[in-house]
Amino acid sequence: MRPMDEEVSSAEQPSSPIGAEAAPSSQPSRSPHLHRQRFRRSAAACERCRRRKQKCDGKLPICSSCAQARVPCIPSERLVVRSDSNCNCAELREHVSRLEAEIQLLTSQLASKTDVPQRATLHVADSSATDETTPLPQATSGDKPQYPDAPYSERILRPTFAKHGPKETVEQSFWSSPWHLWGDMTVEPSPGAIDPGSLSIGDYGPQLIEIFFARRWSQFPILHRGTFYNEHYLPLSQELPPRPLSSFQVNMVFAIAAAERGPADSQHRLSHEDFFRIAVRDLHLVLAEDDLACIQCLLLLCMYGSNEPQSVNMWYTTGLALRLAVGIDLHRYETVAGKDLFNAEMCKRLFWSVYLMDRSMSIAMGRPLGIRDADITVPLPLQLTDDQLRVEASGPVMANLVPQCNDTSTFVHVIKLRRINAEIYQTLHSVGSGMMDSAALDAIRHGHYVHLNEWLVSAPRYFPTPSMFQMPEWFQIAYHHAVLSLYRPSHGAPVASLSAVRLCLDSSISLISCYASLYAKNKITYTFVALNSLFMAGVTMLHSLRASAAVRQELGKPAAEANVKSCVGLLHNVSRGRAVGARCAQIIERLGHITLTVFDQAPQPDEELDIEFLSWFGLKCHHSSADATPGSEQGQAGDLMPSIDVAWNDLFAQGFKLSETGYMNLFL
Repeated sequence: MRPMDEEVSSAEQPSSPIGAEAAPSSQPSRSPHLHRQRFRRSAAACERCRRRKQKCDGKLPICSSCAQARVPCIPSERLVVRSDSNCNCAELREHVSRLEAEIQLLTSQLASKTDVPQRATLHVADSSATDETTPLPQATSGDKPQYPDAPYSERILRPTFAKHGPKETVEQSFWSSPWHLWGDMTVEPSPGAIDPGSLSIGDYGPQLIEIFFARRWSQFPILHRGTFYNEHYLPLSQELPPRPLSSFQVNMVFAIAAAERGPADSQHRLSHEDFFRIAVRDLHLVLAEDDLACIQCLLLLCMYGSNEPQSVNMWYTTGLALRLAVGIDLHRYETVAGKDLFNAEMCKRLFWSVYLMDRSMSIAMGRPLGIRDADITVPLPLQLTDDQLRVEASGPVMANLVPQCNDTSTFVHVIKLRRINAEIYQTLHSVGSGMMDSAALDAIRHGHYVHLNEWLVSAPRYFPTPSMFQMPEWFQIAYHHAVLSLYRPSHGAPVASLSAVRLCLDSSISLISCYASLYAKNKITYTFVALNSLFMAGVTMLHSLRASAAVRQELGKPAAEANVKSCVGLLHNVSRGRAVGARCAQIIERLGHITLTVFDQAPQPDEELDIEFLSWFGLKCHHSSADATPGSEQGQAGDLMPSIDVAWNDLFAQGFKLSETGYMNLFL
């Protein structure tokens, strides 16, 4: 018998010639081919080389064969690296970005702490001890950390028209009408319809930015649109590390723009109070920044204060911005002479914005101007758009000859008006001004009146425009406001003449009509500025009618009654149900009812002016209650006057004076 292994080996041998021939051919397959020895095991042919059954070097992104043939190369599946479906790299990157932003914010806060001198810390301790009786606004309360400069920032958030405490003896006769209209008004936080954290900034950001630059930028062009959008808004919207003041500036722009929206547009959205509360969380960072950025932020606060004067101390904030601007010599020509176009124009825009704020607040509150016109040498801004500031020009840049809605033509034109307002204020309404000679007074008034008419004729025209401050009615309001300031009772002319009374009546009625036109076009919303200007125009109209029988005869009782009703209705409509609007309307209604009864009295022969009323009115304007004794004429004025003038005496008793700060229109 043959061994078992031989049987097995014989069984494995092929039984046919075909199998015998095929067996030797399978022997070399156990070793790799010679042409594959120079390739790595990871290399694989691309789809084209595999179809053509040719060599492929496996180069990425295109192999040599496909590159030579100039055809697309599809790599093998073995070389494609597929991402893990469970990978959370994007989430981790976002988390790292948020942590980096938080580190940057904490670093800036730490720097602001270390930069405050030790004496400032000691002053903070003293001021916190002395101001225990003064409640701080609700907007500053919360669980935010206390910084060494917190009392300075909290002072910014105090009311503009705050009544003094019982321990302070301040003569209330120096207070102007806003103190009595807004003095006891507190800022009550409105319940937010939506949680701020539940909305993305991209849901409302572009719309509010457009509203701000379309409606309010022409009044105070303190921000460059492209710079604001790229350096502040985009980092916040894309959750990138922002600048220290990005959150403050963006939310302040949103707050100002949200205040411009009507009630119908504000439903189910964040209110301007919500954005303001978010912004003031970073108020401590404002004073730690450089001067130019700090001035920008302070002016944003003042712009918001024009809508909510009890949320921002505008007198303190404006003064702080002016001191910073003068401290870096923005009022000098030499400061902008060596700068490029962009930086020079932005410096000029900032200074002249501070100038407008200072003139408006000083005149409105009857206080000295912050800087004299003779000390200012910096030129006015060029009438250019924001896009034109970024264009590199080889030669001198020419200003726009035709006014545009998005350039500074409105801003420059208002600056010219403020200069006239300041001259009128210093000449006639300064506290130290004495009575002027009749001829000198007429010459001064005539000169300013000519300049005002020239200003109105040269006012720019825009069509169409979404901004109220570029409407023809607004320029008319500004003009009539200046005329009222020129001819109303003042320190230089306590008793008005017949021509002055006529001009005051005409301008006050025209001012009310212009506001009615703006309201009818839905171009005006509630602002402290509009409401107070409208109120004082109504008081001036009724004062002119009471002072002159000739004026009453020229106007007629039906027209006067219609004007009173129009003013009262506008006060209710513009205030949108606020208590301060109802208070203003109540005063106009009472004075109007008393004044209309004068029409029924028989006019005295040869008596065009009620000299007795005008004299009493002038004395009441220029004598405080501290100067009046119980036996003096002023002290007995309330008892000796006719019953028809009791309402006017009550008006003085409550402090609504026409002299000093009579027409409290902060930004007109």
